[in-house]
Amino acid sequence: MVKYQKSNIQLTAVMSAVCTLSVIVMIITAVWAAGRNDRESLFVPPGFDSNAMTGLPEVPENLPYAPIEVEQGYTIYLLAELHEQDGAADIYFTSPETNTVWLMLRVIDHEGKVLGETGIICPGEYVKSIAVSNVSDTETNVKLKVIAFQPETYISMGSVSLNTVIIPID
Repeated sequence: MVKYQKSNIQLTAVMSAVCTLSVIVMIITAVWAAGRNDRESLFVPPGFDSNAMTGLPEVPENLPYAPIEVEQGYTIYLLAELHEQDGAADIYFTSPETNTVWLMLRVIDHEGKVLGETGIICPGEYVKSIAVSNVSDTETNVKLKVIAFQPETYISMGSVSLNTVIIPID
């Protein structure tokens, strides 16, 4: 009987130590989490494009401007190739009024570096030009990534990427 009481006391001591250790770990975790910079972990929605214009753009007929029907149920219009001059490229990035999503566009090089991006545009808006940086003096292969958001909530409604080129103009 003494042996049983002794092992029961040892078990109780071990369980108490485990519980105490668990509480200490929880307190340390709570203090660490409270001390973190919460601004880093919060989603910051992208801004709306200050250069967005309402309506449909007047695109010169000689430019390769076409609609793209996206599987997720929206349409985009843009140029099939970009011509860069003085750090900007005409793109005529358009979201027709029939869309139900907000759109933004990024120009990405072959290494995944963002060379330029628009802000968000709403249905019925377009952006004529996009500022681009670090474009080489020769034709450069790039990816145009269009990202769609559910209005007001910024929930992703998918994205689509298109391979094209930026051609510098002297």
